[in-house]
Amino acid sequence: MELRRIDLNLLIAFEAIVAEASVSRAARRLHLSQSAMSHSLMRLRDAFGDPILVRQGRRMEATPRALAALPEVRSLLSRASRLFAHGGRFDPAAVDRILHIGASDFAAATVLPDVVRRIRAEAPSLRLRISHAGRVDAPAMLRSGQLDLALGVFNNLTADLCSTPLVEDRYLCAMAADSTTSPPSTEEDYLSRAHINVLVQGDVLGLIDEALARRGKTRNIPVTVAHFSSALALLGGTDMIYTGPAGVFRMYPITPDLRTFASPVSLPAFPTQMAWSARSDQDEGLRWIRGCIAACVLASATAVAGP
Repeated sequence: MELRRIDLNLLIAFEAIVAEASVSRAARRLHLSQSAMSHSLMRLRDAFGDPILVRQGRRMEATPRALAALPEVRSLLSRASRLFAHGGRFDPAAVDRILHIGASDFAAATVLPDVVRRIRAEAPSLRLRISHAGRVDAPAMLRSGQLDLALGVFNNLTADLCSTPLVEDRYLCAMAADSTTSPPSTEEDYLSRAHINVLVQGDVLGLIDEALARRGKTRNIPVTVAHFSSALALLGGTDMIYTGPAGVFRMYPITPDLRTFASPVSLPAFPTQMAWSARSDQDEGLRWIRGCIAACVLASATAVAGP
């Protein structure tokens, strides 16, 4: 189909429909009637030669072609917005878009509070959609355009993805205060105990066990959970040991029913990184957001370190 015959406003509808995977939710987002959005979907299907949305069981899903096109559509909309707004200069106060961020509960709680406050002050029309994502699915979600940014641990990314380190944290251990055993003082004793482990997703091994495996060591892990907060909550009345970034205990203050201790095992620092798709590297809005996140993390680290 010739470009001059296509209403480029359909790209706005495309972005909403694919991102929401729902005609009704897309209509609400764009303040349109459902019938108007359904008509836009019909026109998009004709223009793309693709159904855009298909039913899978009881819900709708975007087609692979639509998901593949989403990052490019967002890029086109972003460039058009910059072209017609303020002489091409990016203005956070004028930006009106949705930012999709994937993160673990730890990354979201330690990195984003200051960022959200700054965004509310400087870019009040910027809307954040924060979802639970880990190092297994976040890269694919960045490539497909489901995520604009990801916060977490991202080792060995491919060249189509960019990343930057944000902060590193030491490991700290915890046990139930009423545990019948005392904290381990040696590596051998630590490895012989029962452990509760946190895997944001179904990684074969987490960072701790990857580090131990490189030395031919393993832990006994009877319980694995997806959230750091639930790991601490499940320690009560057991003899299990939790090992995680010390920042978890800043998120969830230590209560009398927990006792903490330094890890008797030498472990590398726990990193938090920011990752994004290389194709969005020049998106001025996302560049501003990345700079905002980096600045907030630096300011927080400086405040903790003191003068």
